[in-house]
Amino acid sequence: MVTLKDVARASGVSIKTASRVVNGTAEVSAETRQRVEGIISDLGYHPNTMARSLVNGRSNTVGVIIPHSAGYIFSHPFFNEVLRGIAEVLANNNLNLLLHLAHQDTPYAQLYYQRRVDGLIFMSVPTGDPNLEGVLESKSPCVFTCRIVEENNPTHWVDADFVGGLEQAIDHLFSLGHQRIALLAGPRNLISVQLRVKGYRQAVTRNGLTVNEDNIHYLDFSSEAGHDLAFQLMTKPNPPTAILCGDDMMAIGVIQGLQEAGRRVPQDVSVIGFDDISLARFSTPPLTTIHQDTFRKGQIAAETLIRLMTKGIENSPFQQILSTQLIIRNTTAPAPS
Repeated sequence: MVTLKDVARASGVSIKTASRVVNGTAEVSAETRQRVEGIISDLGYHPNTMARSLVNGRSNTVGVIIPHSAGYIFSHPFFNEVLRGIAEVLANNNLNLLLHLAHQDTPYAQLYYQRRVDGLIFMSVPTGDPNLEGVLESKSPCVFTCRIVEENNPTHWVDADFVGGLEQAIDHLFSLGHQRIALLAGPRNLISVQLRVKGYRQAVTRNGLTVNEDNIHYLDFSSEAGHDLAFQLMTKPNPPTAILCGDDMMAIGVIQGLQEAGRRVPQDVSVIGFDDISLARFSTPPLTTIHQDTFRKGQIAAETLIRLMTKGIENSPFQQILSTQLIIRNTTAPAPS
């Protein structure tokens, strides 16, 4: 293996000068830099990143923690888009990504204590997750793409405006004459789901109706769960004329369940999703949904983390809510008479 000493000898410079060229740590004349870089290319020299990490105490790696199984994560386009935003920023800053699927009892702070990563990004963390214990005490740079508590949140986070998104959807359905609107919110232990429910309650009340708690359902974010519950809802004496879903995969399952129950979408039942994943445009019919910029969410999380890693922990937590927008396609229509 070619070493830095070999590069220095072939270039006719000291090891210290060769190191300065490789690391860009000090000024070197243009002629010397060009000569050393040419030798590096000719010899095929690659810095020993492990050795450099031992010297400077950095791994040049960011850990992304998602407390779910691989099967769940990679079947949901939402995660793919956030990860794409994170990966793009890290690549532009010569940082590696370590994906940690923390669906087992593993304290997240261990990744930082063991110096495997220089910072952490958390996605879709449920409330009361015991593995979060020690993360804030570790003083490790960390950013969340979700909220772990609704108020008095001490963490750095970027997240979508779930309340505003749900209000846009409800207002749209009321404008079409719908009053029996079911909400398939998602798992109860996620703050994002609690915020969806909050937006639903506020919009229903603002439109002059009393919230019927029987219309709020908590279930997994999956097409299977949406399919099964939609089929069940159609067996009720006064089934909903509109179903608002916590994510697009659930909404796609709802459409299939309604069709199997003999209901037409949107003539008999309107359906709205959340996220605006790429599949939403190609569902049958194309899905009306609430758009959140998941790619940008990932970018902002990574940019914020890099700032924390380079400039140190900030006294006031960085917290940003990204706007959401109702995208009207072909799964909503006036309520049936």
